[in-house]
Amino acid sequence: MRTVLPFAVLTWSIACAAGAEEPASTVADKPARAAETPTCEAVAGTWVLQQVSSEQQLRQLAPTVLEPALATPGITGFCLRVPWKAIDADLALLDAGLALARRHGVAYSVRFMAGRHTPARVFEKGCRHYLRRGGDEKVPAPFLADGSPNGVFETEYRRLTERLARWCRASGVRLLHMAWYGQDWAELNHGKEVRALKGYSYENWLRAHTRLIDIALDVAGPDLAVEFPFSGYGPLTEAAMDFAEHVLKRIGPRDARFFFQANGWGPKGDWGAPTARTEAAFDRVWAKPLLHGQQAIQPADFQWQALFRLLRENRSTYCEVYAPSFTKKNRAALAREIAAFREHCRRQTRPGTASSDQ
Repeated sequence: MRTVLPFAVLTWSIACAAGAEEPASTVADKPARAAETPTCEAVAGTWVLQQVSSEQQLRQLAPTVLEPALATPGITGFCLRVPWKAIDADLALLDAGLALARRHGVAYSVRFMAGRHTPARVFEKGCRHYLRRGGDEKVPAPFLADGSPNGVFETEYRRLTERLARWCRASGVRLLHMAWYGQDWAELNHGKEVRALKGYSYENWLRAHTRLIDIALDVAGPDLAVEFPFSGYGPLTEAAMDFAEHVLKRIGPRDARFFFQANGWGPKGDWGAPTARTEAAFDRVWAKPLLHGQQAIQPADFQWQALFRLLRENRSTYCEVYAPSFTKKNRAALAREIAAFREHCRRQTRPGTASSDQ
């Protein structure tokens, strides 16, 4: 039996109060009205997740995969995951995803990926890198050979983050999913390739990543939250705890400007860890008073009742389900769980309602 961690202090009503907001005055009327809703309420529930690399791919997936998923009753929003290099020249791909979300009357969020998806121009400017395992793709290194910051990457990362934050605010987007240095995805990369680099120490690696958190928090506000995944290519269990402590020292508990995410949500747990022992080590971070969400481990079919039970046990604010899952055998069960989770979220945000419902 899964142990439910003692996290009752993280009630939805307190969390929403911490994120109470004033309407943004620098965006159009529709986004400004949306910003009147506290962030945790705005993002709570189930999001459809899809990765694309081009507008053409988005158009191809829309009628057969995305439209059925977004039409599911109770869906909160659409999250589009894209390579950094796909939006480096312009943000037309993000605009196209926003239009799709608006046609379905749902919220919208975006996630970019760095790692091997970092634009070539960043490396041409001198960004230290290594080659991805089994290939010749460049991946940014989190530190220089003497352990100091990778200033080229951080400068370009900050420019992109500020640009995306402006776009989010102008578009009424309330949640910006951030990327780490990464490798294949947006998740953390503390794998053997990074640990073999000259200049590596855990402290240098950790500092490189907390600087990215700080860059993201610099653009966050009551109208825009940022999120980082605490899962990935490890070892990472201590890092997850260290990142949580860094955020708590920077902005305090239950602040709706920041969410962390577990990207291994599936039949074996929340983190995609190789063993139950590692899962349990990761689970310690649920006890930290930070808002959080969960992402399905893959676009597969699952016993959805069991997975959504994990969300309630972990006091997760939202979840992300890959769009192809909505076309599979258990799609009716998935729709039922989405509706139930939406109602669960509504009960938790009503004033005076306890957050102990399972």
